[in-house]
Amino acid sequence: MPGFIEDKEKRLPHITPPDDDDVRSRLETKPFLAHLEDLRWTIIRCVVALVIGIVICAFSARFILKVLYLPYIATGHDAKSLVNFNVADPFSIHVEISLFGGIILALPLVLYFLGQFLLPALTPREKRFLAPVFGAGTLLFIIGISFCYSFVLRAALEFFLGYSNYFGFDSMWTAKALIDFEVQMLIGFGIAFEFPLVILVLNLLGIVSREQLANKRRHAAFAIFVAACCIIPSTDPFTLSLMTLPLYALYEACIWIARIVEKRKKSTDA
Repeated sequence: MPGFIEDKEKRLPHITPPDDDDVRSRLETKPFLAHLEDLRWTIIRCVVALVIGIVICAFSARFILKVLYLPYIATGHDAKSLVNFNVADPFSIHVEISLFGGIILALPLVLYFLGQFLLPALTPREKRFLAPVFGAGTLLFIIGISFCYSFVLRAALEFFLGYSNYFGFDSMWTAKALIDFEVQMLIGFGIAFEFPLVILVLNLLGIVSREQLANKRRHAAFAIFVAACCIIPSTDPFTLSLMTLPLYALYEACIWIARIVEKRKKSTDA
């Protein structure tokens, strides 16, 4: 009986789980023209989503404009005090609100269509990260915009109004200058809040470790400061600090999350 079991074990092949490269090589391949066709339809869907978002925001421009005026009104000023010096400024404001509002509105659908295009080329391990990454990216973008609108815009406007009064200037802003400033700040904070997601993805892929992130704190602080200078439309220290401090706090949170992820990896490997 023991000999029979030993002979049976010898006849059984040694099965090893396939790695990601083996899985990727076994995936059904498509001709090059088929990939181009998929890419074409992905671009068409993304463009349609953007157009629908732009049209919705174009018809809601007056409501969006009232929402953008609220941080300025919270400083104690009336929105009617804003002026337009150029003939085409109202049209430019309408286009700007429609365009950037449509991008924000269509962002979840655009990410979903891009995920559908990339999904067939990914391994099962990579597919598990796709939905959480895109979902977290959309959520962080919305959090960045909400943080800027709720806390940063009013503080920045009050700072510049007070700075103008300090030098004895009468603040007479144009509506276009105010909307340009607010839109750039909102989009800038939305993009900047994607920074932690990039770090976490690099950590999940094993490219960057928690120890490396902890040892490069000074480099990260400098990179955050440079990124803030490039993103924010103003270069004054007060407004820059409104972005650099939250981003550096998120960087420290990434180090903490990376520590938890690496501990879980070690426990599963053990």
